[in-house]
Amino acid sequence: MSAVVQPGGARGVPVAVTAHVGRDREVAELRALSKAKRLVNVVGPPGVGKTRLAARVATELAGELADGVVFVELAELRDAALLANTITVALGPAGQARSEEQVLIDYLRDRQVMLVLDNCEHLIDECADLAAAMVRDCPRVIVLATSRQSLGVVGEHLYPLPPLAVPEPDSLRSPAGLRGFDAVALFVDRATSVVPSFEITEDNYHDVARVIRRLDGIPLAIELAAVRLRSLSVRQLAERLTRRLPLLTGAARTASSRHRSLHGTLDWSFALCTPDERLVWARAGVFSGSFDLTAAEQVCGGDGLAPDALLDAIIGLVDKSVLIPRQHAGDIRYRMLGVLREYGREQLSAGEVLRLGRRHRDCYASRSARLREARGTTDAVPSCHRMRPDHPNLRVALEYCLTTPGEADAGLAIVNDLNLYWQLWRLRAEARTWLDRLLRKASPDTPLSGLALIHDANYSLFEGDLARCTELLAEADGVVTRTNEGSLLSRAKVSAGLLAEYQGEPDRAAGIFAELVTEFRATGDRPRELVSYYHHGWCTGFSGDPDGARVILRDGLALSREYGDLNARRFLLEALTMIEAEYGDAATAVHCLRDMLTAAGDAGIELLDGEALATVGWVADSQGHHARAATLYGITEAANRKAGYALHKSAMIEERHVRHVQRTREALGDDKFEACFTAGAAMSEADSIRYVFGTPQALRPPPGADRLTSREWEITGLIRQGMTNREIAEHLVISTRTAEAHVAHILAKLGLSRRSQVAVWAVRQDTTDPA
Repeated sequence: MSAVVQPGGARGVPVAVTAHVGRDREVAELRALSKAKRLVNVVGPPGVGKTRLAARVATELAGELADGVVFVELAELRDAALLANTITVALGPAGQARSEEQVLIDYLRDRQVMLVLDNCEHLIDECADLAAAMVRDCPRVIVLATSRQSLGVVGEHLYPLPPLAVPEPDSLRSPAGLRGFDAVALFVDRATSVVPSFEITEDNYHDVARVIRRLDGIPLAIELAAVRLRSLSVRQLAERLTRRLPLLTGAARTASSRHRSLHGTLDWSFALCTPDERLVWARAGVFSGSFDLTAAEQVCGGDGLAPDALLDAIIGLVDKSVLIPRQHAGDIRYRMLGVLREYGREQLSAGEVLRLGRRHRDCYASRSARLREARGTTDAVPSCHRMRPDHPNLRVALEYCLTTPGEADAGLAIVNDLNLYWQLWRLRAEARTWLDRLLRKASPDTPLSGLALIHDANYSLFEGDLARCTELLAEADGVVTRTNEGSLLSRAKVSAGLLAEYQGEPDRAAGIFAELVTEFRATGDRPRELVSYYHHGWCTGFSGDPDGARVILRDGLALSREYGDLNARRFLLEALTMIEAEYGDAATAVHCLRDMLTAAGDAGIELLDGEALATVGWVADSQGHHARAATLYGITEAANRKAGYALHKSAMIEERHVRHVQRTREALGDDKFEACFTAGAAMSEADSIRYVFGTPQALRPPPGADRLTSREWEITGLIRQGMTNREIAEHLVISTRTAEAHVAHILAKLGLSRRSQVAVWAVRQDTTDPA
């Protein structure tokens, strides 16, 4: 297994690929082309290995780019409207009030990153427009695409990827004639994975050549055929392929011969499955991404397929390499390659597609409802984590609701149920997209649509779009009034209180939330009662009454322990920590901070939001740990830029934060402050988490630091200042190639993979304060 590396601030999507065999020449060529050109598109037929080649090149280039590589898998994305959002989430910055494409452009404008867009063919126009914008407006971004066709934009450089070279069976005289063929190496590699004793011999080399020749050197077809060696000899495999493929490939005469060979291989593999396996293969085509056994039972079971038969069929499809099992959080999930999924869907009638689509929607609607029911319990955040691998399937379920007449209300219910999920995973922009589209088709003036408008307003608010929030709240108020739904009246009032906070009116907000504490307690809505305590206390404190705030927040904390709401406890402690950092003494603030971090860990929260990160910085500042505070402010700035929402709830908090930052700058001096701040902003997400939570490992120098030469120490200092290799060369009056060699040696000695890690480590040598 290999994975794409994500240096710097870029938060990539790891891509699992099978251990590579061959293609060394293509890797070298594509690597050189990607370093020389801004937009490269690997084109070729399905199953030829475009994704694997791109992943290998991306992995090799990751350490050479300041902000790394982000691999975005598009095969599972069916809705073109979500393209920019999908890439944005992979990069890290969630949506803002502006268009998603503009968020991407702004985020990437000054970054040196490779963006790999894998499987663009079904979103070709949208990918072309986005790639063209990247090339035009982001001078340091490299776009590496894979597709079955050209993007057709100016600046695109095509890299056609042919099938693997194959031997000519009639010209062979011995096994030695098969040496040097990547297709043969791949076949042997996959064959030995299922039959460890397999080897090419005098008896079978000719049949091996016949098999590979018959499959046109298409890697996917070779892998599917090699699995058959569990039950067939190479000779039997060659004979069956020779007999079957001419018949099976004849139908699609408009397709290329290689595509017909792949389709024929799939036909042949499908025919060799048991009836139950064929049924599950076809039905599983409605999934996107991966799925678990429970989902398979709900969607693929029934209609003549008993639970035991379903499990046997899944085991059989795993054995035949149709389903790929993967461990996830102690469970097994199954995935199908896109080509196999498309083939499976082709076997279904229109009626079956609709029926299975409804089953699929019902499955994930049920999971979304369970997540809503978990709100306010210890299982709330873990439920959101468990839901994350199902995100592609949530999209499919919502698309079904959007495109099937009469199902928009069901779609709204799913989006509403996922409220905590959207926020925890910073997917508010996507939630807004679904809400806006579904609301146009859903039943008007219903409690469901009223709640959807309220959620839409809140997401707009958190993204800083106060004008849009105000519009949506006015529309929601109209629906709530007409439906006279009591619970929605309080929900709408929560949004009004939040809006007052963001508009810089904490007095008014405090009054609203004081009323809401009573209202939610009366209705038994414990989660929202605690949310109201948090906002009531926070607003009271920053209205000038910190003692009143302490009483309110501690009352809320007592209730959070009684109710077992870990997530609410974390937020209440965050507010209390901020109040103590601003109005109390350092020792009390530190005590509250430790409680807050512990509560965040107990709730399963690792990456803190901007408010919490700023709070950690305030406390460090109050302790006199100014270098740590400056680094934390850099982390805060980067996190909020990525998250795409307003850092502070009111102008008063903004003013206080600026004052804390300025005090830290004065204590350190401009140069040291900027060095610490820049190091914090450059940290990866994992390093940020370790630094914020004070994990000692994050602060230890990497092994090999003592082996740096004096020149390498000098260059390390220049890297810390943000200099590029060319700038280092000019500064030291050496060649750029020499500077590159020095940087490579530094990375190797320190055991690091990217320049930003060197910068962070260098700053830590003289900025690390005790936690």
